[in-house]
Amino acid sequence: MALNVPTVVDSSGRVLPQPFPGEVFMLQRSKVECELKDATGKWKSVKGELYLTSLRLAFVTDPKELPKSRFISIEFPLQGIWDEALNQPIFGCNNVSGTSQYYEDQPFDGTLMFKLYFLHGGVGTFVPRLNFALQQVRASMQQSGQVYTDSPVISAGSLDDLQRSAFVDPSDPSVVYTMSNQPRVPNTGHVSRANLRQRR
Repeated sequence: MALNVPTVVDSSGRVLPQPFPGEVFMLQRSKVECELKDATGKWKSVKGELYLTSLRLAFVTDPKELPKSRFISIEFPLQGIWDEALNQPIFGCNNVSGTSQYYEDQPFDGTLMFKLYFLHGGVGTFVPRLNFALQQVRASMQQSGQVYTDSPVISAGSLDDLQRSAFVDPSDPSVVYTMSNQPRVPNTGHVSRANLRQRR
């Protein structure tokens, strides 16, 4: 996990996380609130847009929230997420929680937990795709014996199969990407995932 990962503006003017070579966007969700908590306590939660890709969850802070935010963007590599759960409280928003590994130079102490609150609409489109992505990454890591890889493990074919066959929840306002409607952005890499902090 890393704060302030590079972002880029696509052809429509939207700010997205700058993709790694070969990284594929799976889904975008607006009106999400991100909350972080480490051993020292909670960080102030901020609103923004959430992206699910073949490598990570990436959150881009809404520009209106930047004055109170400690980060512009944040990424959670799929290979560094565990204990993920869908929470559907009687009162309050649906949210996904989990624990994330983070890079050595990040300003966190101890275990880092996150919650992503979906402030508008359901999660029936988002959650199955997140589960699919996590399963693909974990199966690849187990098969290869590698803990970390910079290469996407979700093939274009399996992604298109998922997008064609998976249920789309009409109450979930997520934007679903296929191989043919990827955002038009420069495709260059940035931070290596090789220094992810090990699980404690």
